[in-house]
Amino acid sequence: MTKSSLSGLLFRMKSSVWRYKAIQENRRGKILLKKLITVFLWLILAAGIYWCNVSTQDKKEQERVEEDDTVKPKEAVKEREGETAQTEEISRTDALSDTIRVLIKTNGFQGIYHGELKVICDNGLIVEYGETVKECAGGEEYVLDKSSFANASEPVKITGKNQGTVRIVNLKRNAPVSYRGVLECYDTSEGIVLVNELNVEEYLYGVVPSEMPSSYPPEALKAQAISARTYTYFHKKSYAYPQWRANVDDSTSFQVYKNIEETAEAVLAVNETKNEILTYESEVIESFYYSTSGGYNGGARVWSEQQTLADEYLFETGEELFAKNNAKGEDAYQNFIDNGNPSDAEFGEAWYRWQYDKSLEGEACRKFLKHLYDLSKLQPQKVRIRSQYLSKEKLLEEGMIEDIRILNREKSGLVTGLLIKTPNFMISVKTQHTIRQALGMAGDTLVKKDGAQYTMGDVLASAYFYIEKRYGNTGDDKNAESGDTLKGIVIHGAGLGHGCGMSQNGAKCLANQGFTAYEILAYYYNGAIKSVDDL
Repeated sequence: MTKSSLSGLLFRMKSSVWRYKAIQENRRGKILLKKLITVFLWLILAAGIYWCNVSTQDKKEQERVEEDDTVKPKEAVKEREGETAQTEEISRTDALSDTIRVLIKTNGFQGIYHGELKVICDNGLIVEYGETVKECAGGEEYVLDKSSFANASEPVKITGKNQGTVRIVNLKRNAPVSYRGVLECYDTSEGIVLVNELNVEEYLYGVVPSEMPSSYPPEALKAQAISARTYTYFHKKSYAYPQWRANVDDSTSFQVYKNIEETAEAVLAVNETKNEILTYESEVIESFYYSTSGGYNGGARVWSEQQTLADEYLFETGEELFAKNNAKGEDAYQNFIDNGNPSDAEFGEAWYRWQYDKSLEGEACRKFLKHLYDLSKLQPQKVRIRSQYLSKEKLLEEGMIEDIRILNREKSGLVTGLLIKTPNFMISVKTQHTIRQALGMAGDTLVKKDGAQYTMGDVLASAYFYIEKRYGNTGDDKNAESGDTLKGIVIHGAGLGHGCGMSQNGAKCLANQGFTAYEILAYYYNGAIKSVDDL
């Protein structure tokens, strides 16, 4: 091979190597370019999702509030207390019998398990331990505790001699009370469970004065008696506490029973309406009632967004105002709250309108957020805490609230959706009772229409309200909408209670105008009044 041939061969070999390297570099460049393009596209997509998420967050919260929140009418009372109703159906014959079984709660209606029971009867006591019977003289106190069940395979039954009423000395109510019928005492690992079995009419002797002042007009008391009897028979269809065969308890979860002693006026109202109940299509209705209307009635929508038979007999009103509100935003409803309607039955009542000034600064803000956090653990489907990146426990570290707004309002004016914003969280609250729990703060003060101050319990007076926001500039902390920090809110509200069924103060006002009990009931319910004996 000549020198020139060798040089040519070496040149061709080098050229091949260069071409190979160039091809490889080109391939690597294309791969790198593809990777860069892919990363860039992912960044664009992520940014788009984030901004879409931010821009539609309010809409999503609105949709969550509008999710199905069905509460069957027979379960609605427990729902309003944030509980899950666990009932057991019973036969129609038992449901229409003339006896009821009432679980008696502890002091302040706080629980169902008693430590010990001290009982007394002026006529004397009969205490049954299975086959064993013990008698106590009139005025002699008998103490029942865990040791009392040592030889009893059945519940201990206590009755007063000669139909005497039995007083539980260590059970605190608003006034000393005594019980008719039989007291059945059950031994459990948590304590003693107490059930009072008695005649329905005698049960109502203890309900009517506990639910409506006996000073109210006789026709209002009679309307209350019929409504309470109807409610009683509706709930006799099942056992709220199946283990002890108790239909109801004695608290606001059902009807308040024996919070004060019987009165002659209440007994007369019950007797004059004996066995009368409200029916719809020949069935007992669930005759809700509450303290005071703010002008409109929420109907069955108070408990459920889903159409049910209850919508046929529980009126919802406010169509005209709702139409105005939709056309003008919140202005129409705010004007109605601020001015009221002189033709409303309760226009002159103190609870017709009220205001609650709620601070959202400093410790008050932290306390409110802690309250919402605790409520979300108890009712996670109704109080939802969300953040883009943070765990919900971090809500407890937030120091300010940027906004509180109403997300959903029914045609009656009832608020069923609420949104609270902090710098890093959005909290949505739905259903009227949970919203009242969220905004209410035990010990805070609201002012009624007549100027009287009222110290709140655990829930806001009602869910018929609008929110006035109070802002204040505090330097770098700026509100996204106003440019100022949200210092607090003023809740302008109407009425007292859930707003479904008969307004008790409305019944009083209508009775004062000359309405009969039956006309009052027709004002609030759709249906017919029948005797239990005719069902």
